[in-house]
Amino acid sequence: MELVCPAGSPTALRTAVDAGADAVYIGLRGNTNARSFAGLNFTRDELQAAVSYARQRGKRVLMALNTYPSPAAMGEWLDAAGAGADAGVDAFIAADIGLLAQLAREFPAVRRHLSVQASATSAAALQYYADTVGIVRAVLPRVLSIQQVERLAGKSPVELEV
Repeated sequence: MELVCPAGSPTALRTAVDAGADAVYIGLRGNTNARSFAGLNFTRDELQAAVSYARQRGKRVLMALNTYPSPAAMGEWLDAAGAGADAGVDAFIAADIGLLAQLAREFPAVRRHLSVQASATSAAALQYYADTVGIVRAVLPRVLSIQQVERLAGKSPVELEV
């Protein structure tokens, strides 16, 4: 088990890491992540510094790309992913299957985690995502009961995050 914490700012990231989080998840400013609120998220320079801070303390950084790009805007998401890969993030968290496929092709060394927004609730769904786009972890929807999570955990082909 590991503790994964959201970090909406450099201060929040430092606080989570210093308080014992094993990993943090962050996003860039803009449309590429679901927590796109005023005052939250990272610039590209802050992203680089955040990964460095976490890595120096033996912690991991996961990058949220968990919104759905329109076909015309896919470049924005891939550009953000490139910034994350250049900074050394440990994984991308995404929901859009097309984006996940592109991430697998363009950034094969960066782990792919299935976002809660994909709403995968069965071992068959998780297996499909693992086989087609190489996810290694899935964030489960909050609608699942603890009993449903336990049953799924016994059959899951990937790591689960709840």
